[in-house]
Amino acid sequence: MKKILLTMLFWTDGQSQSTRERNVKFTFPKIIDLTEFLNKNNIECEFKLYDFSPIKVIYDSIHIPYELGDYKRSEKINLILKQNENFDFVFMFDCDTFFNESNFLQILNIINNLEKGDIVTFDAAKLKEEDLDLIFKTGNVDEKTTDWWYAYSGEKKYGPLNGRAGGLGGVFICDIDLILGNGGFDEKYVGWGGEDGDMLDRIINSKKLNRLTPTRDFAPYHLPHFVDLNNKKYNKRFK
Repeated sequence: MKKILLTMLFWTDGQSQSTRERNVKFTFPKIIDLTEFLNKNNIECEFKLYDFSPIKVIYDSIHIPYELGDYKRSEKINLILKQNENFDFVFMFDCDTFFNESNFLQILNIINNLEKGDIVTFDAAKLKEEDLDLIFKTGNVDEKTTDWWYAYSGEKKYGPLNGRAGGLGGVFICDIDLILGNGGFDEKYVGWGGEDGDMLDRIINSKKLNRLTPTRDFAPYHLPHFVDLNNKKYNKRFK
């Protein structure tokens, strides 16, 4: 039986305008609900939230302290995967992302059909700040009345990953061996961006058996959040 690690990366930016903590308090329970649903449907899986803040922010999390402002996503993902090599696949979530409960059956179908060497990519439906009060109140996104734009496709009307392959960014599923067996995420990427495309390119061009499947019929939702553009560590792309 396949073992699936669902995991979420979180860290605070320590700014007064920050919305990361607000967002993860909403998304964290959503991924727990998804994990429980999968377990009830005979998927062997576990959810682990990692908090990389200098001081632990999220009570029910695994805390690995980093200096305030450190991005270093590659390094953090590699740490998680090396601690969980007993799992077959990783289902990775940015802390601002979640799925509607209405998509749980589709996710179950994807996981039931996973085979060694599989990579599943998703777009991200970017929500608007003015819609959050209702979303937080109801706990779900009303797909008929809510507008958003896709990270890859653009306008909502185009649908997720329209003509795109996606990447190993905000939300993805991947055979853990494909990542670790190809050297892991490149830790020279210390600021925002680039590490996801680099990792996927190395997997696709490696000798390891792999199959990339973009998800085009639904997508996770992405909550808007403050970005600390004045953080030099965030903007410094390479070591």
